[in-house]
Amino acid sequence: MIKASALALLLVLGFSSLTTQAQVKDFSLKEAQDYALKNNYQAKNAIIDVAIAARKVKENLATGLPQVSGNISYTNFINLATQLIPGEFFGGEPGTYMEVQFGTKHNASMDGQISQLIFNGAYFVGLKAAKTFEQMSKLQLEQVEQDVKQAITNAYYLVLVSMENKNLMLETVSTMEKLLADTKAMYKQGFMQDTDVDKLVLLHSDLRTNLLNADNQISNASYLLKFNLGMKVTDEIHLTDNLQTLLMAINPESVLGTDFDKDAHVSYRLMESQEIMSELQWKLARTEFMPTVSGFLSQTQNAQRNEFNMFDLDEKWFPTTLAGLQISIPIFSSGARYHKVKQARMEMEKTQNTKTQVSESLIMGAVTAKNNFSIAVETYQNKRENFSLSQKIYNKEQIKYKNGVSSSTDLNQSYNQLLESQGTYLGAMMDMMNKKLELDKAYNLL
Repeated sequence: MIKASALALLLVLGFSSLTTQAQVKDFSLKEAQDYALKNNYQAKNAIIDVAIAARKVKENLATGLPQVSGNISYTNFINLATQLIPGEFFGGEPGTYMEVQFGTKHNASMDGQISQLIFNGAYFVGLKAAKTFEQMSKLQLEQVEQDVKQAITNAYYLVLVSMENKNLMLETVSTMEKLLADTKAMYKQGFMQDTDVDKLVLLHSDLRTNLLNADNQISNASYLLKFNLGMKVTDEIHLTDNLQTLLMAINPESVLGTDFDKDAHVSYRLMESQEIMSELQWKLARTEFMPTVSGFLSQTQNAQRNEFNMFDLDEKWFPTTLAGLQISIPIFSSGARYHKVKQARMEMEKTQNTKTQVSESLIMGAVTAKNNFSIAVETYQNKRENFSLSQKIYNKEQIKYKNGVSSSTDLNQSYNQLLESQGTYLGAMMDMMNKKLELDKAYNLL
């Protein structure tokens, strides 16, 4: 009974494991993007960077709030220090010395100190810089999210186009297999030569090889998509969006009619934050000419004993209390602070130049992306018509071949044209979708 129960348990666990392994996660394009924004490795690090920046703001704020510290110390004088005092001080002979030991064997102290920053120019500038850094981290997260969306969309498209390529291959294989079967039957009846059959067998073999390559392309594209999603390559996924639906969603007229606003672009906003940061660095350098003011309150308790009885509450502890104000005034640095301010000013000018460069680059990128997309649309439409035409030619050539009007060489030529036009058609499709993606990114629409 025990063995039977154990076996049943193993079977249940094994079936459960197989069920878990067989689970497939469905993804539309939007779902894939949303999933990647939480699980993509780069996106997760960017989210952590934002959290770190928020902690940095709190850390800088805390340095200007009251600071409390404490110390406890204990000293055991195994041998007390001996001092020599002239003997005449105690009525002795001149030139002689008395050996005297001052202090106690056991000494302990406890002290606590409260300090408060009253004025420090660097503190206030640093606080603003930390907040600006936090804002930059959020903008960098937004930039990473756009990169992740672009990578996911590109990989999603690649999987669908690879699957479309396989579907077209399967249709061609099916047609070729039917033609090969008909040719073999006609050969048996004496209407075809054996070379005609052999040539079709070669074409069919090439198609099967191309089909294997198509499967490999789907696998590689799926691996890339799963990697960008932040999933393991062994995980199973299923894409729910249809390629034709995604193609129909691309409206060239609407996209090409969109106005570009560089001020809304995340890269430009990031440069604006960088400009603010460089200005704060310049102000920070100037604060080194300002004084620093802080106040403090200190309380110390000392115990001096010849026996180790520090925990005896009946023994006395001797207090010392201090309160004060400390002002640190920079006076002369041989020009070091002056040159540091000048360097910060020059760095700020460099950032302003970079901001202008980024602005022009974004405008140029938007114009280029629009032109590239416009050409990609026309190319796709042209290649689609060419592919449709090559399909008609190939189908007619098969009919002519069956009727003995066309040779196997003509059939082979039309077949090669079909494969070539299919490849250029799918390549143009992928290029148009990617150019649309690049245009969306250039316009900050991802």
